[in-house]
Amino acid sequence: MISVLLKQPPRSDDKDHPVRVVVDAGCPPQVWEEFENRFGVRIVEWFGMADSPGILLNDVGKVGAMGKPVAGVEFQVVDEEDNLLPPGEVGELIFRHPQGQLTHYHKLPEATEEAYAGGWFHSRDLAVMDEEGFFYYKGRKKESIRRRGENISAWEIESVVNRHPAVLESAAYDVPSELGEDEVKVEVVLKEAGLSPEELLDHCQGKMAHYAVPRYVEFVESLPKTETERNQYATLRERGVTEDTWDREAAGYEVART
Repeated sequence: MISVLLKQPPRSDDKDHPVRVVVDAGCPPQVWEEFENRFGVRIVEWFGMADSPGILLNDVGKVGAMGKPVAGVEFQVVDEEDNLLPPGEVGELIFRHPQGQLTHYHKLPEATEEAYAGGWFHSRDLAVMDEEGFFYYKGRKKESIRRRGENISAWEIESVVNRHPAVLESAAYDVPSELGEDEVKVEVVLKEAGLSPEELLDHCQGKMAHYAVPRYVEFVESLPKTETERNQYATLRERGVTEDTWDREAAGYEVART
């Protein structure tokens, strides 16, 4: 929502409202201060889940951070084997309440046991912790893309693509590769017509790892959404590469290695 609001034409009365604090989850760090300055508000960022009690809170304005743990809940970032990762490394965000397990999935004992493996609730979110103990969101684990030996966050691709002034919103996801594993496709809803796939990828280069730059680009009128306005990635994967999809390899577009 923050990105969509910033795409609207600036108005002289952007600060003429009673709102002073915006509680948000997932504010793109590159537009954090721009949003605060334009609309005269302060962002309080947080992380929480309906599945299990555990909250990260950033009420000190640390740009890009979900925050630090509150109420005695412990948070960690771990690898695929649940080994604790050091600051700066991306892994799955897990947490546990001081009173132990407080929730379960209704009539799904196996799912509950898997979620609470080792006594920690597994969020299936990717995150990284810094040296000060602040946690940063890096996308959904199930929406990560595996391309030629590298793990890629769909959320990070979308964050870069959405920064282009002609883009309203986007969704990045995996499509099958003839070489095995995945290729990256991004579907883009434009704010204004006229943007070419090459111009979009020019914008992406240097702002993400070379292996994360999408191979496929498709401009669409809208993206499939859930009732809570989240991208429906399963529907997008079913659509996959279509006759309207632009392929940078077929077009001869080259990505500089970084």
